[in-house]
Amino acid sequence: MQSKSSIEKQGLARLFELAGAKRKKLTLACALAVLSSAARIVPFFTIYGVVRELLAHYRAPEMVDQERILLLCGVTFGAAFVYGLCAFVSSAISHTAAYEIIYDLRLQLMEKLSRVSSGFFTGTTQGAIKKIISDDSNQIEAFLAHHLCDIAAAIATPVFTLLYLFAMDWRLALVTLLPLLISLSLLSLCLKQPDKAALQVELHDAQERMQGTVIEYIHGMSVVKVFNRSLSAFRRYEDDLNHFTDVVARTARANAKPMGAYYAFFGAQLLFLLPAVLLLIPTANSYLDFLPVILLFFLVGSGLKEPMENLMQMVILSGRIVEGVNRIDNILRQPEPEQHGTGDPSTYDVAFSDVAFSYTAGTMAVDGVSFHLAQGTVTGLVGPSGGGKSTLAQLLLRFYEPDAGTIRIGGVDIREIAPARLMDLVAYVFQDSVLFTDTIENNIRMGNTEATMAEVEEAAKNAGIHEVIQALPHGYQTVVGRDNATLSGGEKQRLAIARVFLKDAPIIILDEATAYADAENEAKIQAAFAKLAQNKTVLMIAHRLKTVERADQLLVMDKGQLVGAGTHEALMTQCEIYKHLVDANLRRDRWRIQKGAVNL
Repeated sequence: MQSKSSIEKQGLARLFELAGAKRKKLTLACALAVLSSAARIVPFFTIYGVVRELLAHYRAPEMVDQERILLLCGVTFGAAFVYGLCAFVSSAISHTAAYEIIYDLRLQLMEKLSRVSSGFFTGTTQGAIKKIISDDSNQIEAFLAHHLCDIAAAIATPVFTLLYLFAMDWRLALVTLLPLLISLSLLSLCLKQPDKAALQVELHDAQERMQGTVIEYIHGMSVVKVFNRSLSAFRRYEDDLNHFTDVVARTARANAKPMGAYYAFFGAQLLFLLPAVLLLIPTANSYLDFLPVILLFFLVGSGLKEPMENLMQMVILSGRIVEGVNRIDNILRQPEPEQHGTGDPSTYDVAFSDVAFSYTAGTMAVDGVSFHLAQGTVTGLVGPSGGGKSTLAQLLLRFYEPDAGTIRIGGVDIREIAPARLMDLVAYVFQDSVLFTDTIENNIRMGNTEATMAEVEEAAKNAGIHEVIQALPHGYQTVVGRDNATLSGGEKQRLAIARVFLKDAPIIILDEATAYADAENEAKIQAAFAKLAQNKTVLMIAHRLKTVERADQLLVMDKGQLVGAGTHEALMTQCEIYKHLVDANLRRDRWRIQKGAVNL
């Protein structure tokens, strides 16, 4: 059997576990909410005392105990003060704790996302992640800030009230409680049905799908407009929206009858009390004594509906919160590469040995690939699109774990190298580089936060982007995407290349790094690469074969397999696929437009 400590908590228990040290604040806020709820019902009972005193002397008003009346009024004002003070302090504490918890939780999520395998993002849409980090977190924040204390108060108020009512008249108290018990039983039966839980999951899935489509539609707006596909793209969003609406409608229909019965009984206290009172009046010892009790039950008994209704709404809402917590946990409990390792290579050659990997079962992206990259050499990685070139580079960075085989740096298996150390050893320029909404300087400094300004500028010069930066409104302090400064695709790519120069890692991966550069800047970048490659291991993925033609060796990938390795001259005679790629590049370079036609 599992021990209690080894069993993973779920739902609200897991939420309180995530709250950590903030649980004490939430507990205090709930205690104050209970105290405020107790103070809130005091006026009902002081009013009962006043009515009882007045009725006891209705024939001789001068006999009314004025001091008792004043005392009850004083208690009423005191209870109102305690109620207001406790409610305010409870709300302030719960809001503070909720904000702190969500702040910490979002930091945990972002840190976790930076550590998990890239395979997680392959099977998860941006919309789903956005919903979890933003929408689900907001719901949890609202639950902790508002509804948690409401639940405590909603439980305490009926309990205190019913205890007092039972002390007054247990028979009428049972009659008051009966419709509540019936309605709670109906709600419990509704919530426990498996299909209701499945509908909640489907509702979250439909919402994630809809938001993913919205984000994709916005990101691809330029393509949508150019190809005049706005209507068809909108139809896809409309389909997802209709699916979400359908799930909501099915959820409403599934809950219609039990929830209708629940609400019918929930507010029926007076319907049950009236006949009970008529039956009990003849048995009362004193009509004058029994009348204040009847008034109290009519007033307080029907008032039980509000806190109990709030409680039921919170119970229903908690189902959504539980599903949101489960989805947050789905991220927090994602497996991640081992964060510890003692391996620290002293040389920086790279060796792939029978490496195999697949994104989906049955389709090999890389199949039994072996090669060696000597330190201080430049290796070009070429081949048709979809051949597995970028996958090999990402396996070297442990974005994914190989299904078979080993990858070594300096003879050390990369799985034995701590991820932080591995990131220090390898620099990567992506085909589509990402710049953050920050200054040009800070975007380059991602390569080395400790670098001097002179080193930042030198890196920019090596990447052929220094002059462009100087021409911006605020130079290196220009914020990307703001300050009326817009960078072209090639300029963004050269900024990313500047990061690599600044990082000065011993192993460099360039994934079509010169794809967006014009001829002049491409020549400058190639010259800088020649300087950068001294005593370093460079792997350059390229479709334009001329950029890697003079590399120390070329690797040719096709359909996940290494089909050729050697120099340009050797591959021209030994590898048919490489020769075909070279011929295709030559035909591309010879094409021209003449009199409205393309000639090759």
